[in-house]
Amino acid sequence: MKPVEILIIDDDQVNNFVLRNIILRTYPDAETYTQPDGSTALRFLESRVSKKQAFPGVILLDINMPLMSGFEFLELLDSDFPEEKPFVYMVSSSISKHDQQKANSFGSVQGYITKPLVNQNIVFIVEEYLHSLKQME
Repeated sequence: MKPVEILIIDDDQVNNFVLRNIILRTYPDAETYTQPDGSTALRFLESRVSKKQAFPGVILLDINMPLMSGFEFLELLDSDFPEEKPFVYMVSSSISKHDQQKANSFGSVQGYITKPLVNQNIVFIVEEYLHSLKQME
């Protein structure tokens, strides 16, 4: 099986550093990419598609970011890449039930976890994704 590819979309560089370290300590072969907001993340994905590169299997997405919120990113992800089905988890400091319900209204969103992050949450997300791949084989 090829290494899991994970796209982290968050404007908080400390959070990105922590996430990458958690992922790489547990999955040293994982490929991680970080983008500071939804707009640059969409350009990153467009570039990968134009180069015939695979979509990252997992996207860890913050809600509140400059330029484009996580929700705006999800709307464009669904409309611009309808054939792609990444495994999206919202990673946010928001504990708002409204935000959680809105996140879950998107078909690509698999779940919602709140910051601060703990190793077990990230490992759970990656393991759930890997398990879904095995079921599709």
